[in-house]
Amino acid sequence: MASTQTKWVEEHFIGGHPALDLANAVFNRRVPGPDNELLKSARDVGNWFKASGLAGARKAEAVAGIGGEPFVERIHAIREASARIFGSIAAKEPPATEALGFLFECAASGLSGGAVGLNGTRPDLALARWRDPEAVTALLAMLSIEGYFTLPRERLHSCPRCGWLFLDTSRGGKRRWCSMRTCGNREKVSRHREHE
Repeated sequence: MASTQTKWVEEHFIGGHPALDLANAVFNRRVPGPDNELLKSARDVGNWFKASGLAGARKAEAVAGIGGEPFVERIHAIREASARIFGSIAAKEPPATEALGFLFECAASGLSGGAVGLNGTRPDLALARWRDPEAVTALLAMLSIEGYFTLPRERLHSCPRCGWLFLDTSRGGKRRWCSMRTCGNREKVSRHREHE
């Protein structure tokens, strides 16, 4: 387990949907560095839930208290399956059906075991269930499945610099970067250096 916690900031949540923000929970998806992981511990996962707005402080603290590597590894597996299905959409490639199947399995185990309830069509967890690794992973899988079926495919893009996924909500649909403040500016600087 890592001794330092990831400090979540607004720039981590540029996806436009929680499933995209989860898929983006790495430093760089296109060119991963040696310390690319942002979700290093259950505490990081709990803090991510709070920073994303999916959970309040008590629920996030409950997630942070879930012990063991298997929970964090399961979160990574759900994140990577989400990245594959949304990445294939953004690249206009055939859907990653095995990744989608994995998410359905995770969601089904949480629903059939009663760990996850529903509030309308959204997953809903009682406070005590936020301590249950199966419920938390099922909730994330359900959010990704919901995004797969509801997000506008023509507006789903991948940043050409870092590979983060985002919904292009700009008026003309011409957004290119995950964020102009990060990748957009870095690209401008590197182009400027090339022309010096």
